[in-house]
Amino acid sequence: MAEVPEVETLVRDLREAMVGRTIRETEVLQPAAVRFPSVDEFTSLLTDRVIEDAQRRAKYILLPLSDDILLAIHLALWGTVALMPTQQSRLAETIVIWHLDQEEDLRLVDKLGYARTAAGPPNVLAERLDLNSLGPEALDPNFNVDVLTRQLIRRRGILKTVLLNQRVLAGLGNRDTDESLWLSGIDPRRSAASLTPDELTRLHAAIVQVLTEGIALRGTQRDLFGRKGQAIHRRYIFEKSGQPCPRCGSRIAYLRLGGRNTFYCPNCQR
Repeated sequence: MAEVPEVETLVRDLREAMVGRTIRETEVLQPAAVRFPSVDEFTSLLTDRVIEDAQRRAKYILLPLSDDILLAIHLALWGTVALMPTQQSRLAETIVIWHLDQEEDLRLVDKLGYARTAAGPPNVLAERLDLNSLGPEALDPNFNVDVLTRQLIRRRGILKTVLLNQRVLAGLGNRDTDESLWLSGIDPRRSAASLTPDELTRLHAAIVQVLTEGIALRGTQRDLFGRKGQAIHRRYIFEKSGQPCPRCGSRIAYLRLGGRNTFYCPNCQR
């Protein structure tokens, strides 16, 4: 599942391996993967552009290119990008290929076909992808308890749902929200505005810990070079319904909140 640890791992790999590389040609195998502009404009726009940086905003991979063009990639649930030799056979789930210099490809792969990409001037992407409305980044050095408090204190919605709202806090996904709430000992069904100062402090620390650990273990998917991340082995409760809670031994419970699978400990998270 592509959440912040997975996306951040890929962005760091892209920054290491791709800056200064040139996109020679773009091949779109699934037209629906290109949000905008048209496929023909998209492929033409990217021809001979030099990759100048790799950045992340929420779950978007952003690649600034030469001549003030920005390439955006969103991996959706199970998408990924992979760097490989051009002559290597393509997986059936490959949806876009950027042919690079040095006989290598950057390939967008998604077995579900939900991953998307777009390109254009940075201001156009910011407007059309609504990037400016995103909330503060949970991995930003300036993200502290005061920021989290300010984002939650007036929101009466269910805490789990509020935390998944990217306009409230950018980047938290379903898995990492459940893990953070378990780590902080807070019931996901609580009202966001009901948290005490102590609970907000615990939640902030848990969010930072979960994301930092996930990145240190390079996520749960394969990285840019095909190496499998190890973070899946450190999950506490996500997708472990019926198994014993690592903290108290009670059975992990499952429910649906806001249409999302939710896992929690009914004893630890009262």
